[in-house]
Amino acid sequence: MLRSLVAFVIAAAAAVSTLAAETSDWPFLGGNRQSQQYFAGDQINSDNIGSMGALWYSDLPVKEGLVANPLVKDGVIYQPVPRGGAVATDLTTGKTVWTYDPPFDFTGYSQASMTVVHYTRGLAIDEQHVYLGAGCQLLALDRRSGQKAWASRVCDPASDSGIAAYPRVGNGEVFVGITNFEYGTNRGFAAAFDATSGKELWRFYTVPGDPKHPPENKQMEIASKTWGPDYWTDFRGAGGVWEGMIYDPQTNLVIFGAGNPGVPYGRAGSLADQQMLYSDSLIALNASTGKYVWSFQYLKGGDLWDLSDGAAHIVLADLPLGGQTRHVVMQAAKNGFFYLFDAKTGKFISANNYVPVTNYDPIDANTGRLTVREGMRHPQKGGPAQIANPDGWGAHTLELMSYNPKTKLVYIPAFIFPSYMYGRGQEKKLAKYGRLVAWDPIAQKERWHVDLPMVKNGGVLSTAGNLVFQGTPTGNLYAYDATTGRRLWSYDTHGIIQGAPSAVSVNGKEVILVPTGDGAGGLTVKYESDLATTRETTTAPSRLVAFALGGTVTVPNHPPKELLPPARAPEDVALAKKGQTVFRKNQCGNCHSEDLNLGGASYIPDLRNIREPTLESMPQILQKGVLSSLGMPKFPDMSDEDVVALQAFIINAAWSEYNQQQSQKQGAAASP
Repeated sequence: MLRSLVAFVIAAAAAVSTLAAETSDWPFLGGNRQSQQYFAGDQINSDNIGSMGALWYSDLPVKEGLVANPLVKDGVIYQPVPRGGAVATDLTTGKTVWTYDPPFDFTGYSQASMTVVHYTRGLAIDEQHVYLGAGCQLLALDRRSGQKAWASRVCDPASDSGIAAYPRVGNGEVFVGITNFEYGTNRGFAAAFDATSGKELWRFYTVPGDPKHPPENKQMEIASKTWGPDYWTDFRGAGGVWEGMIYDPQTNLVIFGAGNPGVPYGRAGSLADQQMLYSDSLIALNASTGKYVWSFQYLKGGDLWDLSDGAAHIVLADLPLGGQTRHVVMQAAKNGFFYLFDAKTGKFISANNYVPVTNYDPIDANTGRLTVREGMRHPQKGGPAQIANPDGWGAHTLELMSYNPKTKLVYIPAFIFPSYMYGRGQEKKLAKYGRLVAWDPIAQKERWHVDLPMVKNGGVLSTAGNLVFQGTPTGNLYAYDATTGRRLWSYDTHGIIQGAPSAVSVNGKEVILVPTGDGAGGLTVKYESDLATTRETTTAPSRLVAFALGGTVTVPNHPPKELLPPARAPEDVALAKKGQTVFRKNQCGNCHSEDLNLGGASYIPDLRNIREPTLESMPQILQKGVLSSLGMPKFPDMSDEDVVALQAFIINAAWSEYNQQQSQKQGAAASP
């Protein structure tokens, strides 16, 4: 009997071991160390994609929408939650394993730092921990229990700074980037922490510091000579490390992009020709020491209009170039050009524009650097309108692109976004739309593209099954033929899709994982809702959907948010218009959205449903900051008249939305 019991235990252990071996992982941003967003399975392919459906869906017990690439290890899916939280989900059932979502204390946070807390775009995992940014803290959670293991302070929350990007892991370290929204008030930097203890190992600033103090290293000494005589007195730079970052074990380099220099408005004339190192650059450091190895600055002169920073997604690959295989860095940069660099040396290899670009003189074919054309570089007062294409939004940023080693193409979630920078002609409406581009990185040439009605769409996944997947802000997940671009399949998830899908194999079945939600955790949908949202999707729950061949589960729709009758009668139109100016001047839309059309289960109150006690308390809330610890910034310079006007704007906007919803209800009731 004892021998039988032992045999049973051994057999059970073997079965568990086999099951684990049959469940693949997606442990890094983009799936692998190269961040290629490529899945090598071909069970789901361009011939049978029509048979794919939802296998399961999970409405997660967290607020705000999911925008990150889901990471998978040992049968568990990990995703971040705004305000420094995380959720773990069972891969086979969709059931929640654990959540980490404690209240966030905003005491001591500036307005900008409060905003960046909501930019939870992703997390990192290793054998032991889950790593995520929470404002100015880097957190490590136990991967199996979700309990906090350690927390390290990375920056000063009063200095407009915070972690906006995925942490990265490698070499026993955790790498993070710090941004300050390019406000010109503080320096961006990258830093490394010991993965076990959370101890800071090194940091590297992207722009120089106070000239009264010795520079931190040779690079900052060089950079300090490129910012002009008024640096640090008029402004203090930026160079935020937003998103583009990767650890390369082949070279032991951490490679990351720096943002624009944070030039104040009105300084175009005096700073147009300053180099302003190392803003708008791609930078490579020794991962073990933080020592500088190489860099590449995209512009010859200063970036006055936020046109050409290095914040876009970075991918590594081994490409056949010039008769040899080269280990390269690939970036579809914000400026509209696709770049190849040697990963070890940073040597420029080639570049070409992957979208229409009008901002620059012809690119220097030898160095790859750009010069902003004269009309935009030195604007003439009263001169003709200058159209930036792409404008400060860029042509591609944090959305994950995909490199498919089978087709040898890169699939770029791009956008066409021209706008007027200054001058006359603003009355002309410029076409803005999204584009999925299939790009040949060797020939530096487009193979096909698909135009999309919304500007900013989700990240991309490609597979060995000759498929390319991409989600949209309207909730549709699309599958395209990777060779031709022909749309083969679509599915309405009823939620905004911004994060890139992931793919794994579970007991021999390929599964595509797609994060959806109300979009409140993402930049475009939350802060630019007129560009990338619909009324139906703004109330979607935080939801993870698993797709597989033969999936038959129906992903349900959800009722729209019910708006209450506004607390006050409509206000004077002129007063409300003044209040809208106050609202925009103080950047209230950064949290509450420009048209107050906030998502469903947001941490941030929906001002359309504001009640009378809150309206009466607005002077204390805005001028005295009585809710600052909860994340509501203090505005001490706001006058009593401004508060009254702001109340009028909120009330009239609430009436507009409420009346529209009531009209829709009546129309639906009258329909046969």
